[in-house]
Amino acid sequence: MLAEINLLPQKQQRNYTNLVVVLVMAIILSGVCSTIFTFISQKNQQFAELEQTYQQLQQQSNVLQQQASQESSSKAVAELEEAIKWSEEFPVDFVPLLQELTKKLPDKGLFYSLDYVNNASLNLVVQFESSREAAYYLSRLKSSELMTEVKLLTVEAVPLEDAEDAVPRYLATYQLQIDRNALKAVEEEDEEQ
Repeated sequence: MLAEINLLPQKQQRNYTNLVVVLVMAIILSGVCSTIFTFISQKNQQFAELEQTYQQLQQQSNVLQQQASQESSSKAVAELEEAIKWSEEFPVDFVPLLQELTKKLPDKGLFYSLDYVNNASLNLVVQFESSREAAYYLSRLKSSELMTEVKLLTVEAVPLEDAEDAVPRYLATYQLQIDRNALKAVEEEDEEQ
């Protein structure tokens, strides 16, 4: 038998495990880095979109605030114009009307309140000592040239708080329609004198 003798040194086999481990780690690391980069770019894109939306909303808010201020100023101007128009339509002096109302009032009658309903109508509440005086005042108001229409709406008995045996007072509510032309004529007569 022949023996084989090999005098050449034997080749050592390479250990590829370290290389494989490094290669796998590099692949995993690159995958994680690319995932993080993608995630960050998506978040940056979302942030940019939100920033753009915020800018648009800010612009819309500014436009709406300007419109609201213009509307409120135009509304205020419209209200002032309406008040001016009303004051121009109602330049009637109130003194002749009040003199007429007090002239027709009975001796013990007192004005309780006077409210304008509109530019030619008012509500008048008068206190009397008897309900007959309320009817008497109604007939005197109807005969006035300054009134186009007079209505007696209510008559209420109001007891006095001081005395239990005292006769109650009566509150009569009248609705008066003013004849503006007659009132202006009275005013002009007063100015001529």
